This record gives sequence, C-alpha cells and structure tokens, in this order.
Amino acid sequence: MMGDVPGATADCRAALDRAPNDTTAWNLLGEILRAADATAAEAAWRRALEIDDGNSEARFHVGNFYRERGDPRAAQLEYERALASAPDHPGVLNNLGLALEASGERDRAEACYERVLAANPEHPDALGNLASSQFEREDYRQSARTYERLFAIRRNVPASVWVRRGIAQQRTGDLASAETSFSEAARLAPDDARIQHNLGNVRYELQRYAEAEPAWQRVLELRPDSPYALSMIAYIHQHRCDWRGLSELHARINRLLEADDADRQEGVNPFNILAMPTSALAQLHAAERWARAIPTQASVTRPALGASRGERLRVGFVSSDFRAHPMVHLSIAYWESFDRDRFETFAYGISVRDPGPVGERIAQAFDHFVDVSEASVAAIAERIRADRIEVLIDLNGYTKNSREQIFALRPAPVQINYLGYQGTLGANWYDYALVDRFGAPDALQPFFTERLLPLPHTSFPSNPGRFPGGPPPPRAECGLPADAFVFACFNNAYKILPEVFAVWMRLLRAVDRSVLWLLAAGADAEGNLRGEARAAGVDPARLVFAPRVPVERHLARIAVADLVVDSFPYGAHTTANDALLAGVPLVTHAGETLVTRIAGSQLNAIGLPELVTSDRSDYEALARELAHNPGELSRYRARLAANRATFPLFDTARFTRDFEAALTRTRDEIALSKPGTRARYC
Repeated sequence: MMGDVPGATADCRAALDRAPNDTTAWNLLGEILRAADATAAEAAWRRALEIDDGNSEARFHVGNFYRERGDPRAAQLEYERALASAPDHPGVLNNLGLALEASGERDRAEACYERVLAANPEHPDALGNLASSQFEREDYRQSARTYERLFAIRRNVPASVWVRRGIAQQRTGDLASAETSFSEAARLAPDDARIQHNLGNVRYELQRYAEAEPAWQRVLELRPDSPYALSMIAYIHQHRCDWRGLSELHARINRLLEADDADRQEGVNPFNILAMPTSALAQLHAAERWARAIPTQASVTRPALGASRGERLRVGFVSSDFRAHPMVHLSIAYWESFDRDRFETFAYGISVRDPGPVGERIAQAFDHFVDVSEASVAAIAERIRADRIEVLIDLNGYTKNSREQIFALRPAPVQINYLGYQGTLGANWYDYALVDRFGAPDALQPFFTERLLPLPHTSFPSNPGRFPGGPPPPRAECGLPADAFVFACFNNAYKILPEVFAVWMRLLRAVDRSVLWLLAAGADAEGNLRGEARAAGVDPARLVFAPRVPVERHLARIAVADLVVDSFPYGAHTTANDALLAGVPLVTHAGETLVTRIAGSQLNAIGLPELVTSDRSDYEALARELAHNPGELSRYRARLAANRATFPLFDTARFTRDFEAALTRTRDEIALSKPGTRARYC
C-alpha cells in the first residue's frame, strides 16, 4: 500500500531475514526509512557497503546523506566512489556537481552537469543546476540560454527558478522576457515581496511606469513603510509628472532616512533619492544603507602602490556608459588630453562595447580599453590588480548598470567616486569624491564618507568641440513662435517637481507671449504637465515639447531659447553645460546638496556667478527680471560668448591639468599612509 512505511519496512526486513546479504533490499530499506529515521536509513546503506564496497547505489545514498547534512567534501568522496562502478550515472554526476559547487569547485561542478547533458540533453536537473551555477558566476547570458533549454521541457518549476531566469534575462537586456518570468513568479508566490520588487523594477526599466506602480504598492502591503517601495512609487510619479500626494510621500521618505536605523537591512535606491527634496543627511543614510548590502570580504585591504621610480601613474576608469552617452560627450576631450608621458590610462567597460565610431573614439582615447562586460566582478577586480592600477575612478556610482562590488573588492590603492553619481556613495572602500569647492563646500564633508577632493574651478568636464557651430535652426522648425520669449528647461521629466513648475507658471503669466520649452517626456507626463498648466491658469499650448534628437541637432537648437531655467532640487548637469556652450544664459537655484549645485559650479567657472540664486524667490525674481529686460539679458549673452574662450569651464587643457594634479595628489597622500590599512579616509 502506497505510503504504508511500517508495512514496507516489515516486508523489507522479512526479505532480509531470508537473504541478509541482499544489497538491493538494504538500499530499498534505506530509502523507505529516510524520511522517518535518517539514522536507521544511513545504517541500512552502510550495511549494503559492508556487503559490497563498490555498490554504487549505496554510495550514492550515503553521499546524499552527507550533502544534506552540510558536509560536501565527504559527499564528494562517496559520489566519486560510486562513479568508479557507474561512471556515467546521471544522478551521481548531477549530485557530485552539487557537492563540488558547495565546496567552491564550480568549474568541476559544471563539467559534471555537462557530462550528464552530453548523454541526455534534456536532463532537467542537470539543466537547472548548470543554469544556476552559470548565474552564480555572473555569466548571465549563458545562464539565460540554459534556462531556455530547461523551460522548453519543464515549466512547472518553483517561483525561485523563474526569478533567477528573470534576473539573468534582465542583466542581458532582455527586459520583455524578464517581465514574463517575474510575472509568472508573482503568480506562483503572490506574497513574496522580493518578486514584486523585481517585477516593479523591470517594468520601470521598460518605462511602463503606470504598470510598475501596482507591484510597488503590493510590496508596501507586504512590507509597510518599505523605504525602497516608497521611493520607487515617488520616482514613478515623478517620471509621469503625477504629483498627487507627492509632497507627503517625499516628506515621509525624508523622515525615514533621516532617522536611519543602522540595523535596518532594506536599502533604498540612492539615485532616486537625489531627485527628491531630501536633505544631505537623508542622502548620506540612503547611500550608507545601500553600501551595507553590497557583498564584501572582511579581509580585503588596500593594495600597496606598485609603481617603480619614473613609471607613469596608472589610472583606471570603470563605467557602463562607454558609448554615445552624456558622460562620454562631456569627458572624451579630457581623456584625449592626458599627458601620456606621465599617465597611463585604462578604461574598463562593464557594458558591451560600442562597435560604432563613438566606441572607436573612446577606445582610442585611452592607452588601454578593456571590455569586461562578460566577466564576473571578481575577475574584473583581479584584472585591475593585474594591471597594477594605482588610481581607480568609478564613473557610475549608484547608477543604472553599475557593478558596485568591483570597488568593494578593493582592487586599487586609491579609489575615487566621480561624476556619474553626484553624492556620497556611503562606502568605506572609496577614498575620495572628486568635486569642486562650489559644488561641495567644506560644510558638506560631514555628509560624505569619502574625503572631498576639490578641483580649483569646476569638477564638471566640458567638451567644446561637440558644438556643431553655424547658425541655429529657425524657431518655426523647433515648433516655437517666432516672436515669443522662450523659457527652456531640457532636464528629464522626473526632475520637474510641483514647486519649480509653479514658479514657471507664474513666469509665463507674468511675461506676455512667453512659452516654456521642455524635453519630450512621453504622452503620460506631457498630458499631466498640460493639466497642471491649465490648473495654474496657463494655456497648455504654451508648453512646447522638443522631440529627442541626436546630440548635435539638440545643441544647435538650444541657441534659439532666450533663457534656461533650472529645476530643483535635482538641477541641470549636462543640460547646463549644453546651454552655456550654446550661448544661452541659465538661472539656477543652489541648495545644500551636490546635485543642486552643479549648474552653479559651471556658472561660476564661466564667470557668471550672478545667475546663481540661493532661494526660490530670488530664482523667480531674477528670471522674471531678465525676461522683462532684454538689454540686460543681451549683456549676459555677450559676457557668456566672451568668457567661453577665456574662463575655465570650456578650457579642456586647464581642466585636464587640474584633474591630473588631483590624481597625483591622491597617490602621494596614500603613499604616506600606513600600508595595508583598511580604507576609510573621511
């Protein structure tokens, strides 16, 4: 009778009374007893081995017993003995692979799974285990392919398998398939907050913001006051320019972060927090919480400086954005200007290399360009060590497609946070944050775990060679009235918050025949902004949305604007540089955090500090005054045109020498510190 353990046990023992050396019966008895009495089951298999030391089935069962008890080395020995008499047994090979994985021998484990699959390409356990092993060593592309093979023959797998498949697909850019995987995982385990988290994230990446929100609301149902979920809901609303309840949500997030509980395990995406009206303290806590979740090794210490006398300083840059990206458009000129007699430059691309002309120019800008997009973080860190990099610069920080754990493995003696993430990274493996004194004055040092490393003029790079030159296009070609006063802001929609938009609407009401020129933001956000304009008493037609075009065309058209008005608290960074390069004055509001001060830094570096205001009312008053005073605005345009040739902002040679001096200073400071110490210089 099925499930009748006592009856089956009695039958087995009766058979053994008649034939006490029957190894088949002893193995069967062990299997029957396994669930109810593991000790007795092991004794049965041991008895089978006493009778026949080479009995592969008994060895297999004893190996399983050791593996399940957490002794993979002993299990490995038993499986290997079993294979001596059953060399191609798929179950033994598969479980030997599991034991080897548990012992850290992943290559040998995968070889076992491959042997099983060579004989039976549709062996589901071997496929699942191989895909999981590939996932663990961060070969997401191959893992996704192996999961496809598994799912072609078996789809009734646990939710956790769907999740791993989804993450592998997401990491390789197959977002639509990842969403399908996470959706199925959510169907199987609707009360798992982590699955809802993954589903919300991939829908956000697909820019399906309205569809992403229910997943985050479900996370809140399961984990009330989850700061990550709250921040994602707020961020989604910002992308959609749906401001209902947003100020209350922002205040709630800020309170949670300012009162940070050091024991709280759940992180909050720090980049999202930069775009919200959060304090420098809240931003520090958000970064520290994120850093605490990054896997680290307690024994990692700072490598010793390895350069010999007279050798060039070896500088490495790590980024996922070595492609046609704003960071590259700004940085390419100073990369190309490094003094190659004193510096040897390395670039480590953690996303697939750009095969086009931009990618080729990037590769030529460095002495060495290394595509490490398919490598694990451990392999990347080892490559950086092998290259004897002395100063390593993180151009991502906590931005999309970053691989933060590279820096946590401490591959270089000096590690710098620069440009990609304008705030502290809250991690003790970064030595410096490269800034300037306006962007990050000394008063901000308590809110950075890195030591502030200021450049003398601005830390924001510029590339004046990217401006196409020639006359700007006609206004009509840009969809603008020929005789209107054009206020412009080309920041992304998530930076536009209700308070600054209210200022813009008051400016439109105060300045006759004025329009607000914004960057295209999608039907949802544009519809909401037009609705907000209508509610503010402004004709929605006075909002003009510029389609997204290649950077050269965009730079050319900026010049037709009269005045750029900045967003707050996340202000203009690249877009400020674009406007100043195109010759259009910019009014900004500098607050207490670095993200609010980048435009002000650039205005100071171009000799126009009067256009930097310190509060919202002064910002509004200055923009209104310039719109009403065309002569004054023309004088600012003339100063901007004259200063572009002589002031630091667009002086690539000066910026590069300042940058080089800062890198040399960090190397020299670390050389004077105690060798082998842990890295926390605050």
